[in-house]
Amino acid sequence: MEIYQEIYQTFLTKYNKIETTPSEVGEVLAKLAGVFYNYNMTKIATEKLYAKVCRDEVLKTDEQTGKATSSSKAQTIADATQEASDYKTAKGHVENLEMQIGVLKFLQKSLEVEYLNSNI
Repeated sequence: MEIYQEIYQTFLTKYNKIETTPSEVGEVLAKLAGVFYNYNMTKIATEKLYAKVCRDEVLKTDEQTGKATSSSKAQTIADATQEASDYKTAKGHVENLEMQIGVLKFLQKSLEVEYLNSNI
């Protein structure tokens, strides 16, 4: 399990057991923002490696025809590489983090409204 998943699951477990304040949600948001940077930088690095694979494939000569490899064939070959898998995984982690952060922001706002309306 990834660190951001652990942070989120720990929060959800606590959230389901006891009352949660907007500041507690803010703390989780801060933790997720702290790991977001690393995941986003990994995504950028893996995207660069994947782009190089795509470039290399498109510059190759098709062994069967002796002509330049078609862009669709080069893309299909590049998509089957480890670099493509690494990039898609890194991109998925960033998207998951973005979704979790969005959900927590909404929850935080909802709790703030609830607290204001309850005069606590």
